[in-house]
Amino acid sequence: MDLSRLYHRHRHEFQLLAALAAVFVTAGLLDGDHNYFTNFGGSAGDIVRQTSLLGVFALGAAIVIIAGGIDLSSGSVIAFSGTICASVLLLLAPDAMNADKEIPTHVLVLAVGATLLTGFLIGTLHAWLITRVGLPPFVATLATLVGLRSFARAIILNVTEFVHGKGVSRIEVYDNTFRDFGRTITTPTIIFLLLAGLCWLLLARTVTGRHLYALGGNEEAARLSGIQTERLKWFAYSLSAVLASIAGILGVGYDGEANPQSQGVGYELNAIAAAVVGGCSLAGGVGTIPGTVLGALFLRTVIDGIAKVIKTAASLYEGLVVGVVVVFAVAFSQIESGMKRTRFFSGWLGLVTVLNLSVLAAALAALIGPKLLEGKTSLDGKFLAGLTFVGLLLLLLLVRWEGPLRVKRIAGGVLAVGWIAATIYLNANVPLIRYRAALRAVEDSGGTVEQVSDGIAVDFTGKDLDDEQLKRLMGHLKYLTNMTELRLKDTQVSDEGMVELAKEIGGLEQPPLRRLDLRGTHVRRLGERRVEMTIPDVKIQR
Repeated sequence: MDLSRLYHRHRHEFQLLAALAAVFVTAGLLDGDHNYFTNFGGSAGDIVRQTSLLGVFALGAAIVIIAGGIDLSSGSVIAFSGTICASVLLLLAPDAMNADKEIPTHVLVLAVGATLLTGFLIGTLHAWLITRVGLPPFVATLATLVGLRSFARAIILNVTEFVHGKGVSRIEVYDNTFRDFGRTITTPTIIFLLLAGLCWLLLARTVTGRHLYALGGNEEAARLSGIQTERLKWFAYSLSAVLASIAGILGVGYDGEANPQSQGVGYELNAIAAAVVGGCSLAGGVGTIPGTVLGALFLRTVIDGIAKVIKTAASLYEGLVVGVVVVFAVAFSQIESGMKRTRFFSGWLGLVTVLNLSVLAAALAALIGPKLLEGKTSLDGKFLAGLTFVGLLLLLLLVRWEGPLRVKRIAGGVLAVGWIAATIYLNANVPLIRYRAALRAVEDSGGTVEQVSDGIAVDFTGKDLDDEQLKRLMGHLKYLTNMTELRLKDTQVSDEGMVELAKEIGGLEQPPLRRLDLRGTHVRRLGERRVEMTIPDVKIQR
């Protein structure tokens, strides 16, 4: 086998595998618990299950994109299909659903069949709106994106009111046989791989598949060559909706409930992102099923990696990560397809974009950087934002410059070395700079610093120090990493000042403070308790 030809034929898939490995290793190193290395099996199992749940409806999105269309309704179809499935189960087997008993097999089959039929009818509606009414695919599928979720909520409210006498917003499913559809690793993975194999055979080995590529490449030429373009669109959109319905069934099994208010929200973006990252061109006519499978795997690995590194409120950044990945994937595919000589940053628009991208990158560095690099750098969000802004601004200005290529390469190398050196220098010296600034702030406020047996003591005894002054000082005092004693005797500090003290000093990973002199202050027992709760080792002198 000619390896060079194999690589060029499947270059995008090989690049995705390399990117996947890079994300896996990077996330494993940044994660403080190193889950990808210490718990490889568990982490891989979670990623495979989530990839399977995403990949099922991403296959449908890919086929529609290859055919030259777009389907924005996947998330709402998933929620609506899950609602239909759970509603049929509740209507046909109310006793089993209410008493947490095993649901009869024929009821499960009917519920699944009704759900798949629902998906087929939704896809048919999309095709009719696009081919006969003449709506753009964006508008047709946007209508169902908005409408189906509301329709599903109304259905659940009425079905539960009919069965229970009281309407609720969700239907819970306890049957273990049904729940195994989504919560195990094996079942969703087998279903996903089976569907991916069938879709690959469809696109790569059938006349219909070749016609779908032709339709996406040039619809008018396909129509003039005798291809039934309307039937192909009906097939593509119906298949996409049916696959989304299968994902809806798996989703109800995974969550153990049908809840259209939360299920499938934003999934349409994830489906399109997986297809685009996998190599599908939004212009149509380009894309593969193996690429889409790897795109879904890459996307889920990135999201899972972010969750493992950030840990707290990682879901806040999921949409941001997906959006950035999609932009980079589309831009990269455009460059690969022949736009290598495009001057991206020419003119005033390019100059403003350089500034815009630098500010955006700096904001991301300030928000996410401290979480990603927690425990690995002494730099906080402000320093990370500044380094990112300056580095990217200079790099983009260098790209924009129309000088000799050799000079640009040399300048780029110098810039990279300088940026790395500045980062290393700041990382090593910022703690010392902050420490000295803190000592000056203490002295400027009339305090003194003296050496004690286990560190340093900061003494404000008898000084005109109140809560506002203490608050301003706390931003500096937290950088005195060896401050084991703080003397506030005979000052005007009260409980309000203790709240700030507890927030700043207690929020440190290892609070250094061991002794706190509050004699003659206005601090009550409530303020003392606040300090004791957040700094358990501190001894308060009254």
